[in-house]
Amino acid sequence: MPVYNAENYVKDAIESILNQTFTDFELLIINDGSTDNSKTIIESFSDSRIRLLNNEENTGLAKVRNRGIDEAKGEYVAWLDADDISHPLRLKKQVRFLDEHPEIGFCGTWVKTLGPKISHKWRYPTNPDFIRCRMLFDNPLATSSIMIRRKLLVGDTQHFDLNYPPAEDYDLWERLSYLCRVTNIPKFLTKYRLHENQTSAKNALKQMESVWNIHKRQLEQMNVIYGDEEKQIHEKIGAWKFDASTDFVVLANSWLLKLKNVNDQTYFYPEPQFTRVLAERWFFVCRAASVLGLTTWSIYWESPLRKHNEYYKHLYIFAKCLIRLPGL
Repeated sequence: MPVYNAENYVKDAIESILNQTFTDFELLIINDGSTDNSKTIIESFSDSRIRLLNNEENTGLAKVRNRGIDEAKGEYVAWLDADDISHPLRLKKQVRFLDEHPEIGFCGTWVKTLGPKISHKWRYPTNPDFIRCRMLFDNPLATSSIMIRRKLLVGDTQHFDLNYPPAEDYDLWERLSYLCRVTNIPKFLTKYRLHENQTSAKNALKQMESVWNIHKRQLEQMNVIYGDEEKQIHEKIGAWKFDASTDFVVLANSWLLKLKNVNDQTYFYPEPQFTRVLAERWFFVCRAASVLGLTTWSIYWESPLRKHNEYYKHLYIFAKCLIRLPGL
């Protein structure tokens, strides 16, 4: 558990771990130079399973997580950020799952959000091949829900890379996905807090740059040649930010089909999961552009990608486009 100025949340985070039904663990807390009361709150707990390490100065999240990896002693390593909460059954279910599935290197869980606004439920994919394919667009894993076999983290190359802040977790999961299979347990075992002071919110521009570098690495490994316009399209599709314009829909279709054609030649990503990932993005591109009416429907239906979506998605897009017609 990395901690930096989390006095408003760290007590709940610690209690959520100490209250786990699985009890054979060490809670390694690294206080990264907090200037608030975080250290005092941590020291108020007397549980022998807690091991507190203090950094005199703030070193940053990636370095703290790497120190945690180096200090960890267990067979498995799990993460929880100081502003998040674990369900009491989280560790028990993840340990049991990894014990029973030796082919899986690490696993996350489904997530519920906490925050001032309405709570959301994030149902991350569970198919290992689908997860690896979706890494080309975004990170389908929540770090505060991850449990991993510690043996996978041996060596500096299998640590968090300091060159990818604040997306160093996305970078590591993507790199590890070539070494092992990864999944998400389809249970809501983690509560992820949304607030304006969290790292990703404060470093949005830097995160976008790091995320693109992760995408760029995969595109180059895949032997995809792209231009500036295609880069912008990919970034928007990856961030779930779709323009409701005919031009965007047409360009998105061309880009997604280009990715499919390249993969059909290189076999870089497993099929049919890769095409299903592309089809999923195609559905959401067209859903966002349904305000254009039947123009969007026509483009959606003519794309070969729609053949890889479920029938109910066809009906959904058609209905959304239809109600946008004048007079309806």
